[in-house]
Amino acid sequence: MKTIAPFVKKGMVTFTVLVTLLLHAIGYANHGPLYTAVNMGDESLMLINTETDQVIKKPLTELPGWPDGSMLQHSWLTEDGETIYVDTDATEGEPGRVVTLRVDGVDWAEETAELAVVNVIVMDPAGSQSHYPKVMQVDPSQAIAGWTIRPFTQGHGPTFLPFSPYSYFTNWTDNRIRILDRTTNALTETDPLSFGKKSQQTHGINFNASGTLGLGTGYFYDDNRIDVYRVTQQGRRVRIIKSIKLGTDSRYAAFTHYTYWLDDRFALTATMQLGPTSLTPPGAQIIGPSVWLLDVRRGSAKMIIGPTPDMNGNGIFRSASDLGVAGYKLYVAEEDSLDGSFGGDGYVSIFDISNVLQPKFIKRLRPGFELPSDFVVAHTMAVTPDEKFVYVSSYVSNHIVKIDTMTDEVVKTFSQIHGLNIPHGEFIAGKHR
Repeated sequence: MKTIAPFVKKGMVTFTVLVTLLLHAIGYANHGPLYTAVNMGDESLMLINTETDQVIKKPLTELPGWPDGSMLQHSWLTEDGETIYVDTDATEGEPGRVVTLRVDGVDWAEETAELAVVNVIVMDPAGSQSHYPKVMQVDPSQAIAGWTIRPFTQGHGPTFLPFSPYSYFTNWTDNRIRILDRTTNALTETDPLSFGKKSQQTHGINFNASGTLGLGTGYFYDDNRIDVYRVTQQGRRVRIIKSIKLGTDSRYAAFTHYTYWLDDRFALTATMQLGPTSLTPPGAQIIGPSVWLLDVRRGSAKMIIGPTPDMNGNGIFRSASDLGVAGYKLYVAEEDSLDGSFGGDGYVSIFDISNVLQPKFIKRLRPGFELPSDFVVAHTMAVTPDEKFVYVSSYVSNHIVKIDTMTDEVVKTFSQIHGLNIPHGEFIAGKHR
């Protein structure tokens, strides 16, 4: 485990990260430090300046060539801030797509942005059906939430493969891995990849900083594996080389949304499942929401933060949807989304991981105290490349909160008054996830 300490102490100051910061600086010069999110409620794109907190809301339906009637899902943008990608769900009447947008200019003072549709890729025809394992509730602690079983295909978890022209994302609703070539704004000849049940319900592939390995999560009930992918063919293909189980056959944690690399060997993931389902083997126990350290080289996982039933407890209180690291600290987005009362609250827990094997609980940001009183479902987290700020979004309560990592205080809250309308799919220029 000694390789972890230098990472934490140096705050990721490696050659790879310096390159990323340089590219991010280019983005600053062109358009400022960009944070993007889609508004699922009204087909618009949100742009936020992470230094000044200025906000621009851009209705995408105003753009010539924009496919009206699209159900937005994610946005992601290149290091230089020049290109933004938006993916849309397949619906009964509309195909699933990826739309490439060129950023021709951003005027923060006038709160305007000039965007142009460069390309529209149809990923799936209208009416394309999703595919999930059949699951039923068998225990009062674990409901089967409606949002976990969508009728049509969706693209999720977009990432960039470092040192390559490729962007990866997955059809979480089935088992396909999609690969976009940024130089041509077209799918690669290797798209789509599929590994049958092994890649079923995978929520994106998150690559390490050197671009050699990727981690795929199992974003569904009783999926207790993190799949390890090796990058091949100069980034045009990946293959599964191993799977890391979160626990044992008889006692495990499951339902992972994201991973966060600490260095090229170690990563963190967090889990959401609360209790058993019909997919749980007889006699097996479910470990509740928790955080796990992954040793990708050895193919092992160790739980470093367990569940807690207490809002003030030293552990994970709600389903852990996302996580991020800034310096010595781990931030966990906890969402109330998998029990029988969806969206009752939402939290952000913070831990000291200067010794990653023995995290120390610092605090939990709570609705009505550190967070807005109506804040629920802390869903997605994004860390700025300089690690000064962490953003946490709630698509349910229409919030994006900005946390200062020096003080661990919320220093800015974006809400409906800023134009948020079911914000989702957030991304910061200079990051690859």
